[in-house]
Amino acid sequence: MTPKQENQEKKDNNQHDTGYKLLFSHPELVKDLLTGFVKEDWVYEIDLNTLESVNTSFVTDDLRERHDDKIWRVRFRGQWLYLYLLLEFQSSDDYFMAVRIMTYIGLLYQDIIRSHGLKKGDILPPVVPIVIYNGKSEWKSPCEIRELINPVHKSLEKFTPHISYWLLDEGRVGAVDLEEFKDNKFNLTAELIAFELCKSVEEIRKHIARLHQYLKEPENQQLRRTFAMWLSRLLRSRLKNDNIPEFQELKEVDSMLAETITEWTEQWKAEGWQEGHQEGHQEGHQEGRQKGRQEGKMIERICLLQQILKKPVSPEEELIAMEMSELKTLCDSIEKEWQAVQN
Repeated sequence: MTPKQENQEKKDNNQHDTGYKLLFSHPELVKDLLTGFVKEDWVYEIDLNTLESVNTSFVTDDLRERHDDKIWRVRFRGQWLYLYLLLEFQSSDDYFMAVRIMTYIGLLYQDIIRSHGLKKGDILPPVVPIVIYNGKSEWKSPCEIRELINPVHKSLEKFTPHISYWLLDEGRVGAVDLEEFKDNKFNLTAELIAFELCKSVEEIRKHIARLHQYLKEPENQQLRRTFAMWLSRLLRSRLKNDNIPEFQELKEVDSMLAETITEWTEQWKAEGWQEGHQEGHQEGHQEGRQKGRQEGKMIERICLLQQILKKPVSPEEELIAMEMSELKTLCDSIEKEWQAVQN
């Protein structure tokens, strides 16, 4: 990847990142993430109506400021449970993500101790780290920090931290997994993933219509606006078109797609033809080089066989004579191959 491509990818990821943070600033997205995808026992015991966003930033002891991703808290068995949403927009997974998670949780606990004035005897709330990853390649990094630490000796295990995170690898959520949300159980996080997996403008428009129908009530205006802004950034990145404005309504996004679908389709066809033309040109050069190598090898084989056939053979050496006959047949066969290559 060239430096220019890397800078463009970083720019696209930053836009996408901010768009996701806007979406997961809405409790509806967090609720649907938990109930539709996390699906662990503790999820069914939390009071989703108590979800509240925690707006904070962390300041380490050496005064270096470090901002959070998205943090929510929710009532669980009469206590607060913190949800740390870490949004990852990279081309590949982060092998040491578990170390980052441990650091962020430590900073969150420091902030909770300071902001709530916790004293001796007080206890800290549990924190559930959730990593949402939308890279193309599969996430293969350890989700448990113990897997990153050399055990060395069994007696040292008690000093090894035990922290893991829950992972949503969007690229590995298949169409079958999303099917269950199409009929009776509309899920906003599932729609978000579906948009990411769309392969055509027609698919995107279909999901826009479905999303608008679900969010058509006036009280959902802000959520519609956030989805429209996120879609604008997604399309800007997907279509490599910085001229796409930041729309405020889903209908505006759909109208833009309807007006430009023909133009973009023709553009994609032209780009596809150009790519095919370049690939064909490259393949032609490659075939030429391969053909030259084949011709060289055949010339060597023919010359060698001709030299062998010109050697005198004793009448008593019948076995050798038989072999020479077979070699002559082989030589004729190679000459035919040579003619085919020349043609």
